[in-house]
Amino acid sequence: MNENKNEINKNNTTEESFENQSPKDIESDSINYNFTNNDAGDDSKEKSTKKYTYKKSIAVGLAGTILCGASFGYFLGVGLNASNSVISGINNAINGSFSFSKINNKNNDTSTTNNSTVSTSASSKQNISKTVSNIENSVVNISIKVTASNMFNQTVDEEGSGSGIIYSQDNDKVYILTNNHVVDSANSVTISITGKEQINAKLVGKDATSDLAVISVSKSDLKSAGIENITTAKLGDSDKIEVGQTVIAIGNALGQGKTATVGIISAENKVLNIDGVKYNAIQTDAAINPGNSGGALVNTDGEVIGINSAKASQTSVEGTGYAIPINQAKTIAKELMEKGTVDKPYLGISGYSITDDFKKMYNININGVFVGKIESNSPAEKSGLQVSDIITAVDGQTINSIEELSKIISSHKSNDTITLSVIRNGNQKGEVKATLANSNDQF
Repeated sequence: MNENKNEINKNNTTEESFENQSPKDIESDSINYNFTNNDAGDDSKEKSTKKYTYKKSIAVGLAGTILCGASFGYFLGVGLNASNSVISGINNAINGSFSFSKINNKNNDTSTTNNSTVSTSASSKQNISKTVSNIENSVVNISIKVTASNMFNQTVDEEGSGSGIIYSQDNDKVYILTNNHVVDSANSVTISITGKEQINAKLVGKDATSDLAVISVSKSDLKSAGIENITTAKLGDSDKIEVGQTVIAIGNALGQGKTATVGIISAENKVLNIDGVKYNAIQTDAAINPGNSGGALVNTDGEVIGINSAKASQTSVEGTGYAIPINQAKTIAKELMEKGTVDKPYLGISGYSITDDFKKMYNININGVFVGKIESNSPAEKSGLQVSDIITAVDGQTINSIEELSKIISSHKSNDTITLSVIRNGNQKGEVKATLANSNDQF
């Protein structure tokens, strides 16, 4: 081995350290990948010719997937009231990071899904009505105010809406579980139980990667508004749901107050693969409209089994909505209430598993993960990792896929240092050390 560890013999395969090397240009036969899609619309008010865009980059567990080779977008169920607009879905889900933006909605055409007809007897309809009545006061309307900039760099105040469920309470406060994208970047948040009052809420904690947040309101403020009986939502077991089971989605649709839609569970443990990370979601054909985000997906026993989060927005796709399983949400909510954040160890790359087709196409015989993109100022960038590197092992443990790499990283904590075995330029072997960061610190 050379005394200078950064001097690589290109004619032979050698073991070297790649730390602190300056990045090299990607060779002409390497692949160019675009992981970021910014589909920003504009909103034109009838009383003004000003056009502006409100755009917030997010990492959402239930935002996108690739189905049958097609790319789908998703509406996040948030309504923007001031300009009668909606938060648009996360489009082109083949990309590894996503954004949502406000789009024009003059005609209130929100592309809502056509809810499948559910044949019910008179008694089952009565049961659904009773279920809605029992759970209704455990679901709250959320109103937010945000400040955006228009095309002239002028600040514009916007109002938005969403939903939440009363998750728990103590002697002084009531804790409400909702989606992160409902309250993220809000200047102020208020909630209403009856639709008549507006109670100031405070952020307890949020987790951008799972799209969950907890806010709280003071019981004394609720009492001053005439609300003394607080009903905590009854939580079910999302591990026991079944396809075909009747469910009800309850939330503040379009910011117009609480509504209920009925459907079935279309798929349980639906796997959405985003940036190499797999997320489980409940798929339903119950209509999930803008403003429903953070609301409850309940079974006929009135138990919350999911937190409504997103819906497919492509016009050719109907009856496709997603909810975060309540068992997953409970774990994250507990950590948010205790710490205000969730530790999500983060390396900062977008990559691909090296498949057999990949090997044939590029005439290589290496197993591992091809590095397609490195996030700016990330642990990966600081470590000296480069685009087109192939990661073959972590701390001596061989990896064959992006899923295996993600699993190993998830088993660590932020600030842990890991050693990556890397092949560069096809034949140069070396190692880099990366200190993991908390991905929630990026938002």
